[in-house]
Amino acid sequence: MSYLTSIQPPNLPDFAECDTESIITSLTTSLGIPRNVLATQQDIKTVWSNLRSTLENVKLEYRHELLARMVVSIRIGLFSAAVNDMWNTAILALRQKVKNFGYSEAASFLKRDINEKKLGEIRDKELIDICVELGFLNDDSYFFINNCREIRNNYSSAHPSNSMLDGIELNYFMHQCTKHILGNDIQYEGFPVSEFMNIIKQGKMDSQTIETFTEKILRANDLQKSAILKMLFANYVDEKNDEYVRENCLIISQKTWKTYSDNAIGEILGEYSSYMIKSKSKKQYSERFFEKVGALELLPQDKIASIVLTAIKNLEEAHHGMDNFYNEKPFAERLASSFDKKIPNPILKRYVATVALCYVGNNYGTSNSAAPYYERMIKNFSLKEVEQLFAVIKEEREDNYLKYRIENVSRCKKQFKSLIGLLSKDAIPLKNRTEYDNWLKK
Repeated sequence: MSYLTSIQPPNLPDFAECDTESIITSLTTSLGIPRNVLATQQDIKTVWSNLRSTLENVKLEYRHELLARMVVSIRIGLFSAAVNDMWNTAILALRQKVKNFGYSEAASFLKRDINEKKLGEIRDKELIDICVELGFLNDDSYFFINNCREIRNNYSSAHPSNSMLDGIELNYFMHQCTKHILGNDIQYEGFPVSEFMNIIKQGKMDSQTIETFTEKILRANDLQKSAILKMLFANYVDEKNDEYVRENCLIISQKTWKTYSDNAIGEILGEYSSYMIKSKSKKQYSERFFEKVGALELLPQDKIASIVLTAIKNLEEAHHGMDNFYNEKPFAERLASSFDKKIPNPILKRYVATVALCYVGNNYGTSNSAAPYYERMIKNFSLKEVEQLFAVIKEEREDNYLKYRIENVSRCKKQFKSLIGLLSKDAIPLKNRTEYDNWLKK
């Protein structure tokens, strides 16, 4: 295919400077056919007056000999040939977009074989569908380009027809092809799916590799991102994978989470729903995934309550177990990092009581490694949580360890006063102000 030598749109002569009417009339008369088998002079003028702006909107990489043929066809009234040349230019452009995307990458996303030969054999309608799937055409473009395909099939030299477009109709056809394809800047590089999967499963990724793939994902289109997120999610929840695979998937997911569309996230939520019935282990890994990417609120409320309650119980067990000063940190960190400000109301009191108890500690002390996480949670206590705190230390029940330690262990009483000092003054309910002030004076 020969490309136009000038990077500037052709400087088309004015309509009057390029009079072809006498030539058209002479040819049709000599052939013994009526003049009206070709476009009228007025229709040619209608198209010619808009032709320069149409050509200016065509991207440089799509300006080749077919457009030159189209211009000549328009000037002598062969609108059917012009339709065909414009359409073929658009189809070649769509093929080039797929080629630039990458055949192997396109095959991975489309789940079908794609190569140079197959791309050349694909029918126009199928090519349009592929370009929609790869994100080159949106819903509006899909509608208008399919409309143009129907025009090409019925009003071009590619198929016999007794009808011909008039000037306004041809302008419409060229405008839609240019707007949605030839003048469309959307060009995507294919995401290297196979390479990415191999690297994820080879071992723990280094920071440079993580940043490289993060950047590639951020540049991807929504369809690519949706497929990538599903792949990361599926590998994270697969119980057969090693932990380093899970860690790699999680790191990439955390770094790119905010870039995924609602549709992409909806896809993996659908997967999670199926795991609730089919696979207990995948269900648990799924919930941990949403927790780690900071999207726990997307899960059903009863599931959130169950997850948070389990995290609280784990911290309680670590606190009451052997070597609690060494074992509390991971459980405190999880509670502080994943669930702060996301505690369901039914378990709010237990959360407050557990955090306060672990911070107060026992007569031997408080876990130094876990203390920063306890402080973070306490400083973030809301009005409701502070209210629960003052209620807990008054409750008369045998297993109220917090109340017992504050009242019977001097070290714990001092530590509780320190806890009160961590609370934000703005988070103290009016009914607890006096009690709060009294503790600070002790």
